[in-house]
Amino acid sequence: MLEARPAKRDATNRFSRDARWGIFEADAPIGALVYDIKSESATMNVRGQAFTAARERKRQDEALGRMVLRILSGRAKPPPNPVLLKDASGAVLARSERKGDASLLVRRGDEAFELRRRSAFSRPHYLYRQGQSQALGMVGSKKIFTTRICIDLPSEFDEPFQVFMLALLTDLGFVRRADMST
Repeated sequence: MLEARPAKRDATNRFSRDARWGIFEADAPIGALVYDIKSESATMNVRGQAFTAARERKRQDEALGRMVLRILSGRAKPPPNPVLLKDASGAVLARSERKGDASLLVRRGDEAFELRRRSAFSRPHYLYRQGQSQALGMVGSKKIFTTRICIDLPSEFDEPFQVFMLALLTDLGFVRRADMST
């Protein structure tokens, strides 16, 4: 089980607006995740290997007026804009598309998973194989008043993929906040 803890900032980036996490396994640090709020992308370092999680193209919100015009004119919805997990060489390891308000469809190779909450009041998100009702594991905080996030997934998922799940939840939270403010 991995655990994400808020990371401290040094003097050079004290006022930056990014979310920083230290990734631990059994209290031993194994990596870090830095989510840049402005670009909506994350850089990850897992056991010395660099990874990125970013959208395929820049996210463009569809304003309410444009959405109504699109629906009335019968035009198709804009194509999905997945978040891609890439290694240092640029190879795509996994992709995630938003499915509803608080659910994600995550693809890794030929496998497809759903990351969703069990209910609207559930704090953690659970990972399911697509179309199945048995949860494989969870990502999120178990308690209400904690800043630590648990990533409890089976060993079939490598550590970069597990940290990608944390990046997806961080992105989902900030995008939801941005959507509410517009």
